[in-house]
Amino acid sequence: MKFGTPLCALIMLLAAFIPTAAQQNKFEGYNIILDVPSTQKAAACAVRYAPPTAQVTVTDLDRTTPMNVKPCSGSPTRVLSSVANSATFQSASPDSGWCFTGEDKSFKIEFAGDQYSGPVSYIWPTSLSGDSGFYSVKDFGAKGDGVTDDTLAIRSALAYLASRNGGVLRFPEGDYVVGSAPDFRPLVLPSGVTIQGVTGLHTGAATNNVRKNNPSRIRLKGTNRSLFRIGECTEQVVMRDIELIAENNKDTIGVEAIGAYLTSQSVSFERVTFHSFWRGMSVYGLPQTDLNWQLDYVKIRECRFIFNSDAGIYTNIRNSNWKIDGSFFVNPQRTATQMADSMNFERVGAVIVEDTFGGGFPWALGGAFIRMLDTGPLTVIGSESEAITEAFIYNAVENPGAGDYSYPITFINSVFGSPIIFKARRTFVSTGSLYAANNFKADARVRVYSTGDRFCYDGATLACLNANEENFGDATVVFMTGQPGEGKVKGHPTFFGTDVEFGAPVKMPSVPFISLPRDKDDGSMVYCPDCRRNSSPCQGGGGGAPAMVVRGQWSCL
Repeated sequence: MKFGTPLCALIMLLAAFIPTAAQQNKFEGYNIILDVPSTQKAAACAVRYAPPTAQVTVTDLDRTTPMNVKPCSGSPTRVLSSVANSATFQSASPDSGWCFTGEDKSFKIEFAGDQYSGPVSYIWPTSLSGDSGFYSVKDFGAKGDGVTDDTLAIRSALAYLASRNGGVLRFPEGDYVVGSAPDFRPLVLPSGVTIQGVTGLHTGAATNNVRKNNPSRIRLKGTNRSLFRIGECTEQVVMRDIELIAENNKDTIGVEAIGAYLTSQSVSFERVTFHSFWRGMSVYGLPQTDLNWQLDYVKIRECRFIFNSDAGIYTNIRNSNWKIDGSFFVNPQRTATQMADSMNFERVGAVIVEDTFGGGFPWALGGAFIRMLDTGPLTVIGSESEAITEAFIYNAVENPGAGDYSYPITFINSVFGSPIIFKARRTFVSTGSLYAANNFKADARVRVYSTGDRFCYDGATLACLNANEENFGDATVVFMTGQPGEGKVKGHPTFFGTDVEFGAPVKMPSVPFISLPRDKDDGSMVYCPDCRRNSSPCQGGGGGAPAMVVRGQWSCL
């Protein structure tokens, strides 16, 4: 009898740690469709919903326990049928929301989708607890072992975050393989989502690290496909500290953004590596809207674009307010089959490129640093390129409709040693930049405004090797600040290429008759305080007169 009470207490304590078969997990979600089509004739947002009447099939992923699927208490969800390993339910909620309970931690969810997406399937976890809004891709079944295909796990995680209007999706250390299936569809980035990896250091970087692979990378298998896609009605997408890498560069894209009717905006990439794709980023509007879709307010900060065979960044839309800042492009060799450009802006609204470098190798020149067809304003600040076929080329295809004086192309404090080529009308503004000798290939249609630019490296030190005075090719120089002579290079005065109108009196330098300089160009003017008026050539001993060089000699007016 004296042992009875402690024994009873022990039995009750042990029972508290034995899970019961009736333990239920709660599952909440929507008939959410995460898909970016390309054939729509009206707006089709990247996130859409199947109607409440859609029948949803739940499949058991753990056959060791019964499913025991039931509608949540008070939920409009109703179970239509149930067998050992699957159940079918339908939601009566007007917003396509559903809720059910089950014994497992996750289930496979399937429904018909819509005319663009086709059938939809996800792995749906129980309502995750802990730090709400912060999730690991491994919560959705991703392995990251470099062998298992994690496409469904990542797609499911993105759908789950979309159903909650966004969140942070973390990719712990791992090599996440996607795209093994021949019918692979791009992973769609919904509004409000942040993709967070470990580091943006690219695989094979020239470091002394023992491990050469990026700690967290997403690796695309196959050809003719995109890893991620952004569509219409998408805002506030962030990707940071991760590597996107392709096994094959045949028509593969790291991040593809396409749209037709409704704009998207506020997309940010921070310390992301785009490695070995055909195009690291490819952004374009669909032809049914004449490319008028916009992806605005895009920020690309401290990213790396490594060996992308066509272009690191390609755009063909009417976008606005893009900034590429502190980024690094390593171009593969330009060949007959690959353009190997850093940036190719077929059409673009307003772009700033700042503190950014691009180039190839002396024995394997890359393509263009910046290639453009028809654009709004472009501003390049504190940037440079080397070992590249063109630093900048405008309208390479010589489209007769290209060219606009209204939007300037502006280079500020930048360094370019490779050719800069203009093949259309354009206003070019350059301030404080350093160019190689004979750098420009531009015809008279280009209007140039230049202040403080140099066209060789320090004539007193390296004698400005191979320099000439055709600094801007055949372009029309509207204004160019003066440069004193140095080394073997002849200086030049400030140049005004159009009529100059002064709003106040102009004071010319005063030079006595005996000091009038020789060998000045026709049209040079000074004021001679002791010259005789109306004398040609000028004569001294007078009361002063303006003097001008005419046919090689000074004439006093």
